[in-house]
Amino acid sequence: MKTTSMKNKIFGFLKLFSIFLSATFLTTGCVDKLENTPQPPAAFVAIYHGSPDGPDLDIYAESRKINNQALLFGQTFPYSGFFAGERRLRFNPFNAQNTLLEKNISLDQDKIYTVFLVNKAADLDAIQVEDIWEEPDGLKSQVRLVHLSPDAGDLEVSIANQSPFGSAASYLSVSDFLELEKGKVKVVVKSKTTGEVLVTVNEIELLGNRVYSLVIRGFANPVNGNNPISVQLLTNYIKF
Repeated sequence: MKTTSMKNKIFGFLKLFSIFLSATFLTTGCVDKLENTPQPPAAFVAIYHGSPDGPDLDIYAESRKINNQALLFGQTFPYSGFFAGERRLRFNPFNAQNTLLEKNISLDQDKIYTVFLVNKAADLDAIQVEDIWEEPDGLKSQVRLVHLSPDAGDLEVSIANQSPFGSAASYLSVSDFLELEKGKVKVVVKSKTTGEVLVTVNEIELLGNRVYSLVIRGFANPVNGNNPISVQLLTNYIKF
């Protein structure tokens, strides 16, 4: 459980993080102007494009577009403040009028979420996950596993000789954040059914005072598309 002081630190960081990083992505709209005070009840939401054959996207919250540059596969719309309550997200191809997906999300005040866009473009969907982590320290990081490869089946992932790592073995599963020593680690992704090694990354550097999501994305079978299965490390939080 986060203490009140820790939550305040995290939200303070996310406000600054959102203001600086969102300069690339945000337009004015239903996203809170985080630098204004006092603020109405709000949550923080990041949106990750994990559809391997999906087009570049525009994002709408209710009727307002909230990004001014296309969201590409493998990119994240950074944590940004949204009014708490029921929100409706809409996803269009970049600079197009047709809608590929509309999705309702429910946001509680002072909580942090990621919305993952998933599946092939023909069956585009989104899943919402609450992001809950403990405050990291300088010697350790926290990592969760996110399985977004639509044709890879059940997986077994080892990180730094922890095998299996986390509980995200099935498609669209998201593990809890688990603590790891900082340093360079090897990541191996295997098919749980056949034992075939699908991806090996010999060195991924995990830094202290960091919270990460390790995303397994792309197509295991190349006939399904041009984005092959791969491993991506996303930074959720940095403790300064």
